[in-house]
Amino acid sequence: MTMPLCKIEPQNVTISEISSFHIGGETVELSDQPRLMMRVAGEGMAREVDLNGSYVTGQLYANHVKLAAPRHDDPVMFWHGGAMTGVTWETTPDGRPGWQWLFLQAGYDVIVTDAVERGRASWSPYPQIYDTGPVFRTKEEAWSMYRVGTRSEFDARIPFDGQRFPVSAFDALAAQLVPRWTTHDDMTLDAYQAALEKIGPVHLVAHSQGGWFALNMVKRVPHLVKSVVVIEPAGAPQLTAEDVARMGDIPHLFMWGDFINEVPSWKKYRSATDQYREVLTAAGKSSCEMDLPSMGIRGNSHVPMMDDNSADIAAMIVGWMAQNQVAEK
Repeated sequence: MTMPLCKIEPQNVTISEISSFHIGGETVELSDQPRLMMRVAGEGMAREVDLNGSYVTGQLYANHVKLAAPRHDDPVMFWHGGAMTGVTWETTPDGRPGWQWLFLQAGYDVIVTDAVERGRASWSPYPQIYDTGPVFRTKEEAWSMYRVGTRSEFDARIPFDGQRFPVSAFDALAAQLVPRWTTHDDMTLDAYQAALEKIGPVHLVAHSQGGWFALNMVKRVPHLVKSVVVIEPAGAPQLTAEDVARMGDIPHLFMWGDFINEVPSWKKYRSATDQYREVLTAAGKSSCEMDLPSMGIRGNSHVPMMDDNSADIAAMIVGWMAQNQVAEK
C-alpha cells in the first residue's frame, strides 16, 4: 500500500478540557482481615487501620484531552503494553514529545489509559481478591524483550547495531515499569469495553499486550472501533467466520520493528498475528502491514513510540488513518 505523505507539523494546540475517570470493575467485600496499629504519616501517632470492608476492583483509569477545535470526529484511544502504563504515550524517556501530544497536534482528541491493576488504575489486595501476587519486570528482561540488545550484553549496555531507542535513556524507561498480573485478561477486557462504551467509537492505537486486547475488542464490540492500529501485538486471537462477519470492514494496521528474529518469543507473537491477518485478507477485509525494516526503516525497537524516529512513525500512522477516513466517505 502506498502511504500518503504526512508530517505532523509543530503548531499551537488549544485544549478545551482535560478530564479523567475510572471505569469498570466491581465492589468486593472482605471480612476476617487483620486490624493493624500503625503510623500512616511520618512521626504521627499510631492508629488502628481496619482492613475489613469494601474494595473496588477491576477498574481502569483514563485521561481524556479534548481540543477546542478537533479536526476529526472520533478520538484516538491509546492502550499500553505489559508491565507498562499510559506513560508509554506521554513524554519519551529522553524528553521528546510523545504520541499523546503528536496526535493532539494532528487534530485528534486523545484518551490515554492505565489498564486494570496498572498505574493510576490501582491494585487490589492479594491473595484476598487477586488470586496471585504480581510479576515484576527486570531491566535485563526489558532490555532483551524490548529488543534493545541481547541480554548477555546488558551489563555493558551494548545495543543491536543501528538501534534507534535512545540507549542513554534506558534507565528512564525502566523506571516506568510496573508490576502486572497474568490472570486478569477477562476483567481487563471488561474494563476496556466499559471505557469504549463510555467514550463511543474511537480509533484504537495499542501496543504489545494492549494490541492483543485491542484485537479481542474488535471481535467483541466492532461498532465502537473506527480503526485499529496494533504496534507489535503480543499475539492475536483466533478468528472464526462469524467473528469476521461481525467485524465488518474495520481498517487494521499492523506495525513491526526490527530485530524480531533475534528474540524467539517475538517470532511466535508475530506468527500468531500473521495468522489473524491472513484470515482478514482471505475474507477481503481491509488491513495494512508496516514492516519497518522491509520499508527501509531499520533499527526500531519494540517501543517505536520512544525511538529516535518516533515522530516520523506517528506521522505514518496519522497518514494511514487519514487515507482510511477518506476511503470511508
